[in-house]
Amino acid sequence: MPMQHVDQASRQTLESIATHLREAVTHSTLVTDPGPHMVITDLLPADIYTELLDTMPPPEAFEVADKTKANFDPSPTGSAPEHLLEPWSRFHTEIVAGLLTPILVDVFRPCLAAAYQAHFGPPLADATLRLTHHAFQGRLMLRRPGYRLKPHRDKKQASVTGLIYFARPGDSREYGTELYRVTDDQQAPFRKTYYPEAHGGHAELVRTVPFVGNTALIFMNVPGMAHGASIPRDAPQPERYAYQFYIGPPKSDFLPLVRHLAPEQAAAWNVKMSDDEY
Repeated sequence: MPMQHVDQASRQTLESIATHLREAVTHSTLVTDPGPHMVITDLLPADIYTELLDTMPPPEAFEVADKTKANFDPSPTGSAPEHLLEPWSRFHTEIVAGLLTPILVDVFRPCLAAAYQAHFGPPLADATLRLTHHAFQGRLMLRRPGYRLKPHRDKKQASVTGLIYFARPGDSREYGTELYRVTDDQQAPFRKTYYPEAHGGHAELVRTVPFVGNTALIFMNVPGMAHGASIPRDAPQPERYAYQFYIGPPKSDFLPLVRHLAPEQAAAWNVKMSDDEY
């Protein structure tokens, strides 16, 4: 088939996927309790979801963190063989980053504006909101019985976190994501993962989003809200797969704005005036 026909077919496929994504997001509701979040059912076209399940990397292709968790990095820097990387790399680049992220940024824009106001105050908040937001650090997560993640917020650079559940036929819906309301909370004083209960906050479980295949949970990374997860040690399901990604401004665009913060605010981002990275 001539290359231009292949490219045209690919464009048509992506346009069809984009239409499906927009409709899935449009038919979902942005909820504000315990913090801004959205549960999107049937996120991907059924054939795309099935294709990704069929190309799920084997457990031995994941980088093991401990006996309950491992991660698969689909980026070109990942260590997996090319035939395993390719479908998931395209999924992140073409679908998550290229199609889904702009839709989510539009939906969450008022929430982003409020978060940046709380972080930086005007006019830096307005400047941050105007930056192009991108999807980064996508990874396929493998979790096993005995896994427990306490209520936390993700790294500060992540304005929004996305989780896409890749449940296989027969997987239990019980092992989803826990959403907590946090009282006596504060802005994280550093840019890494933040556990509010370790800093005087109190986390109250509000809801658990079921682990249902082709469902996405999208949520803001803001004070007053935390998320966690657990799989009991005696769970009959040996593996749980979900794809996680973050949305936020690129570091190269955001760093110059952070440098304009007051020293005590900049310190929360681990920024020194001589640093090129944060």
